[in-house]
Amino acid sequence: MNILSITAQKPHSTGSGTYLTELVRSWDRAGHRQAVVCGIYPDDDVDFPAGVSCYPVFFTDTQAKGASADTLFCKCKASAPVISALPFPVTGMSDIMPYTSTRYRDLTDSMISQMEDAFIGAVQRAVDDLDPDIILCHHLFLLTAMVRNHFPDRKVYGLSHGSDLRQAISCPDLKDRVAEDIGSLDRVFALHEKQAEKIAQLYPACDGSITVIGTGYNSVRFNDEGRIPRKELIAGSDCSLPVRISYAGKMSAAKGIPEFLSVLSDLPSILPDTGIEVTLAGGCREEPVQRLLDSLPSFVHWVGQIPQEELAVVLRSSDIFVLPSFYEGLPLVIIEAMASGAVPVCTDLPGVRPWVEANVADHNVRFIPMPEMAGVDEPTDAGREKFISDLREILTDLIKGIDSGRLPGSVPDTSSITWDAVAARITA
Repeated sequence: MNILSITAQKPHSTGSGTYLTELVRSWDRAGHRQAVVCGIYPDDDVDFPAGVSCYPVFFTDTQAKGASADTLFCKCKASAPVISALPFPVTGMSDIMPYTSTRYRDLTDSMISQMEDAFIGAVQRAVDDLDPDIILCHHLFLLTAMVRNHFPDRKVYGLSHGSDLRQAISCPDLKDRVAEDIGSLDRVFALHEKQAEKIAQLYPACDGSITVIGTGYNSVRFNDEGRIPRKELIAGSDCSLPVRISYAGKMSAAKGIPEFLSVLSDLPSILPDTGIEVTLAGGCREEPVQRLLDSLPSFVHWVGQIPQEELAVVLRSSDIFVLPSFYEGLPLVIIEAMASGAVPVCTDLPGVRPWVEANVADHNVRFIPMPEMAGVDEPTDAGREKFISDLREILTDLIKGIDSGRLPGSVPDTSSITWDAVAARITA
């Protein structure tokens, strides 16, 4: 089968980019011919299997000072530039991305027209070269609608990552602009049942074409191989071992970072006899959050954005992983953390707990009650205070359990959550 994957933003750099990349790798293992169309900067690298053709659409990084950190981790296999760079940064499906980006709400008609010309030109070249049986567009939004409109005789699928639905809510004019074409997609994929319900609510014409496919994780990279049990580390040491906590993701308010940092600052006084060490991984583009990161306590370390290989090392050495986000599709990182031996702590986001319970029967995720919300990804003041209190209580209990040797227990069985299974469901 010939498969063309399309995303308006960078592959590899976010959760949806990882999802696209892992699907491409799975289909490569299965012997399918492939191509990818993606939005990148001219100095970015892409890392797909050798037989996968890449058709980049170039944007202009108005804040570039050489290559950014997330571009240096992979070997470039992109084809040579065939178009001039668009005169604005890469469009980001979240308003805050780990790299310089353009918010969808800030796109003008002229910018949309330029984006359409550039992407449809790249897609046309890929279609002419590959003759795809399936075109899979990531995110149910502007570019997916453009592809559906320009290639009515092709089989075009759309995959939601959750952030696209948030854009549809926050940008109603753009949502109305794309609704007809999104509604005419041949198939629509959701990560979980609650997301499928939201898609049907926003785009009623999609209702009969929605399939829930879940997510996968890279078990070769994320596992507990080489992880030394805490009791063995303590036995071989003359000093106490700190409880190690980690976070990975964008350093933003929507991810619950201010609330998380508030809780972390309280822990030394709550547990004065317990050592704690925290690693935060991820890029920051919000000044208020940056100010908090500039004044972290000594036991909290922000390492910036790191490649997946380094993240695997962080998770394998963590006792607890925290994802205090207020909005997600289906957070892959909690599965990666669980498989690596850490106890995940995650906000009880719509659809996430049922999916985890259905796919990991013996999971050990601790869910933070969802706070009262003022908006799509912003809690009310009362909700924020309750969220901080709930997270503080959960972390305090976990730290005590780990420090005493009562936790974490055995690593849950995540073997059924594979990228190959997800890829096969899409092509079925």
